[in-house]
Amino acid sequence: MGETALLLEVVAVLLLMPIGVAGLGRRARRRGIGGSLMAPLEEIWDPRAHRTHIEVQVLAEREAPAPAPGDPPT
Repeated sequence: MGETALLLEVVAVLLLMPIGVAGLGRRARRRGIGGSLMAPLEEIWDPRAHRTHIEVQVLAEREAPAPAPGDPPT
């Protein structure tokens, strides 16, 4: 009986973990918080994509340079 319960627990964990991570990813994408929520998993599984994502975020958050005094208004 104890071995069967242990086997069922292991199988449940192996099935529920990927389902939980997929659900978490779906929720993060739907809410638009994917970067902050999924970043640790992305860093573990694909470090190059994680570094690229950080570079894209930095470039997106950069402010546009202020116009020079002689520039015509746009």
